[in-house]
Amino acid sequence: MPLISIIMPVYNSSLFVLDTLASLQAQSYKNYEIIIINDGSTDNSIEILKEYQRGHNNIILYSQENSGVSMARNKGIALAHGEFLTFIDSDDTYSPNFLEKMVLRQNEKNADLVYCGYNRISSTGKRIIMPCSFREGSILDSYLQRNGYFHFSGMLIRKTILIDNFIYFEKERMISEDLLFTVKLLNKSDCYCVKEHLFNYVQRSGSIMSCSWSKDKWLSDIEGRQQILCYLINNYHKKDKQEILKLASACVFQREISYMIDCIKKLKYKEINNYLLNTNFNEKEQLFDEGRLNNKDKKKFLIIKKNNHIIWFFYTLYYRFLRFNLK
Repeated sequence: MPLISIIMPVYNSSLFVLDTLASLQAQSYKNYEIIIINDGSTDNSIEILKEYQRGHNNIILYSQENSGVSMARNKGIALAHGEFLTFIDSDDTYSPNFLEKMVLRQNEKNADLVYCGYNRISSTGKRIIMPCSFREGSILDSYLQRNGYFHFSGMLIRKTILIDNFIYFEKERMISEDLLFTVKLLNKSDCYCVKEHLFNYVQRSGSIMSCSWSKDKWLSDIEGRQQILCYLINNYHKKDKQEILKLASACVFQREISYMIDCIKKLKYKEINNYLLNTNFNEKEQLFDEGRLNNKDKKKFLIIKKNNHIIWFFYTLYYRFLRFNLK
C-alpha cells in the first residue's frame, strides 16, 4: 500500500500535464500513487492520460463530468489509499526530492502536517523564490497575515486529519478554494516544515488567476475570506481567539480595498458606490489604528473613502500613465 497519494485534478491540460507527471515520476521517494481526476476535459487530455497510465502502474485515473477543481480534489481524497496526501495542479511541478524530504520531516516529528517553501514560475519561465518564514507549531496567525506565505500544494497532510474533522474543499467555490481548506487544517493541527523551496507554482497566461478579474470574481474572493472569518468565529477556541478574528477581519478588508481600487482603475464608480452602500466597509477603519494593515492599504482606503469621482479619476491617470515614469 502506498504511503502517499498525490491528487491531481486535470481539465484541458494536454499542453503541459506530461511535464507535471514527469516531475512526479522523477521523485527520489517512490512509495506513492498518483490519483488523476479528469474533470470533464474537452481537449485530448484523457487520451494522453490513458496512454501514460499504460506505462505506469502507480496511477489511478478517474473521469467525471466537469464539476470544478474542488469536487475533483474531494473525489481524489475519497479514492486515496495513502496514509498521507498531497495536492498538485496539472501545470505545477515538484523538485525531485520533494516527497523524500517531506516524509523525512514527518518521521522526525510524527507530524500531521508538513509544508515547504515554494517558487513562482512566471509565464515567461522566470523563477521567483517566494519569501517564507518557516515557522512551526501553531502558525494560523502567520498564515492569516501572509507572513512567510506557503502554498497548500506544498503540504504533506495526514489523511485522517481530513476525514476525522470533515475537512474538504468547498464545492461551490471556484476561486481561492484552498484558503478555507488550509485554515481548517491549521486550526486542527500543529505544522512542521522543510526549510527549502521544493514546490513550483506555474503562472500561465489565460489561467483564472492571471486574467483580469471581473466583479463576480472579486466578490467571490471576498466572500471566501468572509467564510473564513465565520468559520473561525464558530470553530476557533484558543486563548488568542480575538487576535485571530482581527487578523481574519483584516484579510476581508484588504480584499475589499483591492476590489474597489480595481474598480477605480477601470472607472467603474457605480460598482464602488453600490458596494459602499450595501456593506459596512467604512466602519472598518479601526483596523488601521490597531496596526492590522500597512500604510499602502491605508492610503488606498483614504482614496476610496473620499468618494470623489475627480480624485478617483486622477488616481486612474496616475496608475495608467505616471507611476512607472516616476520610478
